[in-house]
Amino acid sequence: MFRQYQNKVVVISAGIFLYEGLITWVYPVIAKNPAVTEIAEAIPSAVKTVFGVSENARTDTFEAFISAQFFARIWVILMALYGIETANALLAKMVDNGSLAFLLSTPVSRSEVLSTQAGVLIGTNAILVAATIVGLYFGTFCSGIEINHWRYFRLGLLGVAFFSVIELYSLFFSAWFVEEERALTYAVGLTLAFYGLDIVGGLSNKLSWLKGLSLFQWFQPQEVLEGTIDPALPIIGLSSASALLWYLTKKVFDTKDLAL
Repeated sequence: MFRQYQNKVVVISAGIFLYEGLITWVYPVIAKNPAVTEIAEAIPSAVKTVFGVSENARTDTFEAFISAQFFARIWVILMALYGIETANALLAKMVDNGSLAFLLSTPVSRSEVLSTQAGVLIGTNAILVAATIVGLYFGTFCSGIEINHWRYFRLGLLGVAFFSVIELYSLFFSAWFVEEERALTYAVGLTLAFYGLDIVGGLSNKLSWLKGLSLFQWFQPQEVLEGTIDPALPIIGLSSASALLWYLTKKVFDTKDLAL
């Protein structure tokens, strides 16, 4: 199963690596121009929210730059889409095309099959996150940008925990509906709902309570990189949510009447 997805993981990792290289290459030039900082500070808070930047967050650091240009939105969307699509392909799609019937015809239990698929899902997630952090280490080193490596490592751990929740509720929908289209629709719909709540909640103080309903509220990259937020509690909370989702997925899949 890992070999089936290794090419996709390599391509995505290479794309992330190149994009990070471009960002770290242009940042020193941008940082030398004070007009850029003035423009960034003049941007309305509503526009900053769309790009995942908090209203009172700094705009004059590399952490602010890399968060706005990559971590806060682009990386989150890319990794979420990868997790949803892969979770769907690892279970619901295999039921639809009959390949899961072949696996279950062998002396292998459903639990072992599901554990393997979840291992591939979480494993490739961790590989992509690791490639992201290593690529950023390399890019900042080549461009002479000083960063706190420990904080970026902790952001990587938070990323693994955060994306694991999205992947596991997508796997849960695949086990529950065992229909590719319905499972994909529910997983994408829930993720977009969380994403929309996060954006709308940041546009107005009256609607700020909506951010508390969003899963994306647990992922604040700029604050983690600048050291204003300790990611330990979010990591524990997200990991606990993943464990619960895994338990529910296993229960549903073990008892599901599959049309094989």
